[in-house]
Amino acid sequence: MIDILSIYETIKKDIDRRLGEFARLWKNGSDMEIFKELCFCTCTPQNDAHKAWGAVLRLEENGLIEGSGHSEIAEVLRERGVRFHKNKARYIVTNRDVFYPDTKNKVRELIKNKTLVEARDDLQKKVFGWGLKEASHFLRNTGMGDGICILDRHIMRQLALYGVIKEIPASISGAAYHEIEQKMLVFAEKEKVPVDALDLIFWYKEKNELFK
Repeated sequence: MIDILSIYETIKKDIDRRLGEFARLWKNGSDMEIFKELCFCTCTPQNDAHKAWGAVLRLEENGLIEGSGHSEIAEVLRERGVRFHKNKARYIVTNRDVFYPDTKNKVRELIKNKTLVEARDDLQKKVFGWGLKEASHFLRNTGMGDGICILDRHIMRQLALYGVIKEIPASISGAAYHEIEQKMLVFAEKEKVPVDALDLIFWYKEKNELFK
């Protein structure tokens, strides 16, 4: 089995650069850029990440993020291969009414004076269509994910491969999410790899790339 630390040392520069890009997005990004990330994390459940991001970019290109209706957004998502496009479009429109414009300040107000776990819990309650995974994904992609885990199928497949969990659960409750997350955090510490880097290492092992 491939040693995690060896992979980390091999691609550490690329991982550091990617994590730096995430951090700069929150520091320097516009409200539209932050809201696009929110839309991306809304589209990713049960979908390919590239297709989800491609759909968000197409919405932006067509000027549909800021003022279009549900059906227009749904059609773009469908064309870009996003599954459950009608539901995802409904989530985007609902979240736009709450979080756009002034997205960064609204998110900042929601998560300020909270621990990272508390901030994530509030995000997953307030953002329509989100669970703990999507809230974790958004926080990581805006440079605030050091200490929480994005437990998607790719990650849990790798956790099972390395014996961190016995099997991939068919579904995951909030309690189970926190339990598996703690196991991943312990594993990252044991491997001497930051947990946000471990997520990217697992993605790299699955896809041979560093994405979002």
